[in-house]
Amino acid sequence: MNAMNVLAFPAGVIIASLASAVGIGGGILWMPFFILILKLSPETAVVTSLLVQTAGMGSGSVAFVRKKTADLHLSAFLLLLTLPGLGLGALMTRLLSAANLELALGIMTLTTAFLFVSANQKYSEKGRDRVPLKGLRRYGWVVSVMSLASGMLSVSVGEWMVPLMRNRMKLRMRVAVATSIVTVFGTCIAGSLFHLMLGASVDPAILTWAAPGVIVGGQIGPRFTERIDERMLKEVFIFLLTLIGIHLIYNSY
Repeated sequence: MNAMNVLAFPAGVIIASLASAVGIGGGILWMPFFILILKLSPETAVVTSLLVQTAGMGSGSVAFVRKKTADLHLSAFLLLLTLPGLGLGALMTRLLSAANLELALGIMTLTTAFLFVSANQKYSEKGRDRVPLKGLRRYGWVVSVMSLASGMLSVSVGEWMVPLMRNRMKLRMRVAVATSIVTVFGTCIAGSLFHLMLGASVDPAILTWAAPGVIVGGQIGPRFTERIDERMLKEVFIFLLTLIGIHLIYNSY
């Protein structure tokens, strides 16, 4: 066993803590860690990242379903819309070179940092608890584009989905977050299956170390938000994403 694989446990704690504190999926941080630190191939990194996120998102999904916070009908509808993009993204992971995937990941990382700079999503009780599915087809192309990136790079669709549900669908923030997490859980499972069917291999040793770290970090992250200013957390996250994005783009040449 590679001794470096043990680093997946503390990485899981840190990534899950930061991701849950700022309200995103951890794929945008797992991929650089797997590629730059553990030197995994992009195909293995993507499917391993998706499976690690499945562990973290599964725990959160169960909690939200029990509380009946998530709009399950909307989540199922959005998940169906993501399937074509997830499949195409998984195929592109195998067709594109490692350098091109690193370049795409770097651009996506910088884009996510920009979204956090420009977004101002506050927790509010204003909005609806449920949304009628009729009329949501016009958002299909947005969800499909997001799922393409998720299938190709394992980045979470939640970063884009929450603003969509808040600004366009007018859901309450807590409902939008809960519905997003349940949807992301489904996309992680579906994306993993697509990659495995296309022949991608998982690193079981890394997965064994990373999964417990994610579970621990998922409990720590919410505590950060109680003790550390939310603005400072987001500034640290944006700074980290910017550095990673620039390094990935530089490393791709």
